[in-house]
Amino acid sequence: MTISYDEEFSSLMLRWRGSIWKAVLKDLIGFYIAYYIVLAFQWYLLDEKGKEYFTGWIMWCEIGAQYIPLSFLLGFFVSLIVARWWEQFNCISWPDKMMIMVSACLPGNENLVVRQTIARWSSLQAAIAWSGVSVKTLKRFPTERHMVASKLMTEEEYDLYMNTDAPHGKWFIPILWIVNLIKQQKQKGVIDSIQMDMLLKQVYSYRDGFAMLFVYDWIKIPLVYTQVVAIATYGYFFICLIGRQPKLDQRSMEKEITILFPIFTTFQMLFYLGWLKVGQYLMNPFGEDDDDFELNYVLDRNTAIAHMMASELADQLPSIGAPMVPAVPHTRASFKIQDVIPKSHLAGFKLSEAEMKLIKPEDLEEHERLLEETKVTNRQRLGTLVRAIEKKSRTNATINEDDEE
Repeated sequence: MTISYDEEFSSLMLRWRGSIWKAVLKDLIGFYIAYYIVLAFQWYLLDEKGKEYFTGWIMWCEIGAQYIPLSFLLGFFVSLIVARWWEQFNCISWPDKMMIMVSACLPGNENLVVRQTIARWSSLQAAIAWSGVSVKTLKRFPTERHMVASKLMTEEEYDLYMNTDAPHGKWFIPILWIVNLIKQQKQKGVIDSIQMDMLLKQVYSYRDGFAMLFVYDWIKIPLVYTQVVAIATYGYFFICLIGRQPKLDQRSMEKEITILFPIFTTFQMLFYLGWLKVGQYLMNPFGEDDDDFELNYVLDRNTAIAHMMASELADQLPSIGAPMVPAVPHTRASFKIQDVIPKSHLAGFKLSEAEMKLIKPEDLEEHERLLEETKVTNRQRLGTLVRAIEKKSRTNATINEDDEE
């Protein structure tokens, strides 16, 4: 199951199960072993000229490592995997809505057997379908006989299921049994057409989750992209085996500080390899990793909830008439938490008295009259200005003619 945590940050860093330390420890140890083997080779087996030549290799690998766009590749890869991981969780089917509708449309003790049968078949459907995608569920139900032993399937149902020839899978058979049982209740007149339609919609919705999980199990992340990310990550740190070595030639040791432990490379391995491991672990959330979905628990929970809704809760109704108080009291602990009452962003918006004054019809008429008068005045001014310009133009033309003569 996904790891739950709510402790302080300092103690959170010391967790082991599902932690970054568990994810990258083996790779980190392997890198250190290879790193110090190369360092010992450089320190003990090379002479001064060989160390100068090896320094050239170190500088060349330092430059080469910059050409690998590791952050871009890992960021896009992990964001895609996490989105797919959450979508698969949302495809897990829960029988709650279906059983609520069953209890509403098939009430009373006379329909108890029908409700309990639908509840049992819903759990049988989950056990069969999830055994096809989850390793943990498959280990719980390795064969159909284990479902019979778990009381999810009867001997009659086992014979019907096993004698059905379905080369493309038959995980959906319990759903069809539920549909056929609803049809039978319609034929008997226990439910009407509207109730049948509401029940079938919930059954179809319950079935869709199982179908989508099979689609996700069938269609994987393209292998070439997974290979590109893995090769880029491990190739980057393979280059770092040389590029992050200390320069041991005499000239470099005089100019630079020689550190024999790869401090910053260690941080990079924690970040980049941790990022890669997140994608690898979440790629198949129905395996046996620490953060994989625990479908066995979901099956147990759904079976208990479905049985409860089909039996003791189906017709349970407390007495009514108790008054409702308008304010819910606090405890001393919750009262200390001052919740901020949400307000609209226009809560403080105000208008002046003049802006809030209503416009009357006579005000509109007066406004239109003033606009018309303004237009007439503007036209008169414009005509006067045009005539003045024309007069001035004629005067200038006359003066020019006199000058020419």
